[in-house]
Amino acid sequence: MRKLLGLLRFALVGVGIGIIGYGLTLSVIGSQGRWLICLGSGGFLIALGLWPTAHPDEAEESRPTVNVFAAIVFIFGLLALQMARMQIFSSKSLAERTGIDPFSGDVLSNPRAVNGALLIERGTIFDRNGVVLAESAKRRGIFDRRYPNPNASYVCGYFSPLKYGTTGIEEAYDDQLSGRELVNPIQDEVDKLLGRTPEGADIRLTIDADLQKTAHRMLGDSIGAVVLIEVATGAIRALASNPHLDPNKLVAIDLDSATAATAYWAQLNSDPQQPLLVRATDGLYTPGSTFKTVTASAAIDSGTAGPTDVFIDNGQLDVDGHIIVEENRPDDSIDQWTLSEGLAFSLNVVFARVGLELGPDRLRIYAERFGFGEPIPFDVPVVTGQISASPDFLQNPAALADTSFGQGELLTSPIGMALVAATLANGGTMMRPYLVEAVIDRDGMEIETTEPRLLRNVVDAATANTMQEMMVNAVESGYATNAAIDGLRVGGKTGTAETGSDMPHSWFIGFAGEKEPEYAVAVVFEFGGISSQGPIATARQILLEAISAD
Repeated sequence: MRKLLGLLRFALVGVGIGIIGYGLTLSVIGSQGRWLICLGSGGFLIALGLWPTAHPDEAEESRPTVNVFAAIVFIFGLLALQMARMQIFSSKSLAERTGIDPFSGDVLSNPRAVNGALLIERGTIFDRNGVVLAESAKRRGIFDRRYPNPNASYVCGYFSPLKYGTTGIEEAYDDQLSGRELVNPIQDEVDKLLGRTPEGADIRLTIDADLQKTAHRMLGDSIGAVVLIEVATGAIRALASNPHLDPNKLVAIDLDSATAATAYWAQLNSDPQQPLLVRATDGLYTPGSTFKTVTASAAIDSGTAGPTDVFIDNGQLDVDGHIIVEENRPDDSIDQWTLSEGLAFSLNVVFARVGLELGPDRLRIYAERFGFGEPIPFDVPVVTGQISASPDFLQNPAALADTSFGQGELLTSPIGMALVAATLANGGTMMRPYLVEAVIDRDGMEIETTEPRLLRNVVDAATANTMQEMMVNAVESGYATNAAIDGLRVGGKTGTAETGSDMPHSWFIGFAGEKEPEYAVAVVFEFGGISSQGPIATARQILLEAISAD
C-alpha cells in the first residue's frame, strides 16, 4: 500500500511539473490566463505529491506548524516561478509589448524601448534598383526617419515610435532594420555595457520606383490601385494605392514633430477618401467581370465546357424568377455565342449558364484554388476576400448565376486579382507573391534572400494555355482592344463591378510579354464608372514600361 501511494505521489509531481513546463512555453502576450491555470493546477498537483505525511513519533501539536511551513514554501515557490517567467522567459516580449489608445490612436509601449529605437540607425530600404525609399539621418543626437520618394516610400509603411508605432515593411522587418536580429545575446550584453547600439540591416524591395511613378501618374486623381507582378517568380514590381499617406508626416522624434504627427493623424482619419487604407492589399472590391476568367478556367479544367462550346444568349435569362439582362452583346441579332466569345465580349448570360452547369460546389472549389476566401501569404498583411458571406449562398441558383459572372457576394483585393492573372499567365501555377528581395548587412553582404516559391497548382497547363488564348482574343477582337501593344503578346479581361450605387468599380486584369507572358497586372478604379478605359490605359502603359525596362 505504501509503495502504491509512493508511485501515486511521484506521478502527481511529474504531471504537475509537466503542466507548469508547458505553461512556461506560452507567450506572455495574450496567454496570461492559461499560464495562471497551468501554474495553479500544476502547483496543486505537486503540493499533493510532496505534502509531508505525519510520522508515528511526531507530536500532534507540531502538526499545524509543519503544515503552515509547507504551505508557505509552496506559495513562495509558485511566486518564484511567476517571477522567473516574467524576468527570464518573457522579458523581451514584455519590454516590446504595445497597445493602442482607443481615443487618440497613440501606441502605448515601453518608454525605454521607444527611446532606444530613436538611438538606433535603422537600415535603409531601397527599391530593386537602389533608389532610397526610407533612410535614417541623425538630428540632435537621435535618428530621424525620412521617406524621400513620394510615389513609393509609403509602401515601406511608417516608423513613428513616439506616436503610432510601425506598419508595413517597417513593422514586418523591424528586427532586421533595427539590428536586433543580427546580434547574438552575448554581443547584445557587451553592447549594452559599452553603450553601443546595434546597426540595422538594409532591405531591398522588389518594386521599381519608376513603375510606381508611372502607376500614380496614370491613376491621376482617381481612387484605386495598381499591382504589377512578375509572372515566373511572384516578385511585385508595382504596388500602388491612391490616395495614400505621407509617412514623413507621422515621424515623431520630439514634441514639435509629435504635435504635427497628431494633427496629420486626425486629418487622415477624417478624410472620406480613407488614405490610411492601402487599397492594393487591404481594399476589398467586387471583381465584376474579371471573375469570368475564374469561371471559364473552372469550366475548361473540369471538362464542363470548352472555348468553342456554344451557349444561348438572346438578351436575358430567367433563373427562378431572377432576370439577368444582357447589355454587352455586340450584335443583338445573334443569339448563340461560344465561351471564348462570351469572355471577349463579357456576356453575363453566357457565364450565368456556365456557372449553372458547373454547380455550386465545383465553382467554389476553383474559386478557392484561385485564392478567393483564402489568406494570401505576403510580406505585409493582405485582407482575405470571400466567395460568399454564407456557406449556402451558392446553393441558390440565382445567386450561383450572379456569382459566375462576378457579382453576388464576391470580394477580393487588387493583389488577389493580380495573382489570378499571373497564375493563368504562368501555366496554371500560382507563385507566392513577395515584396522583400534581400536583407543586406552594413558590409553589403546579402544575409537573407527570397527565393521564388510555388504556392499551389491551380489548373492544368493546358487549361491555362487555353485561357491565355481566350484573353489574347479579348484584346485582339473583344472589348479590351485598347490594351494591345505593338510587338507584344497581350491578354486581358475588363470588368465592371456593381456596387449598389450609381457608379460601379472599373477593372482590368491582364498580362504581356514578347513571346510568353512576363508580367501580369491588376488595375481597379474605385467607382470608376461603366468604362474600363482608365484601367486599360493604366495597365497598358505599366506593362509596356516594365517589359521595355528589362
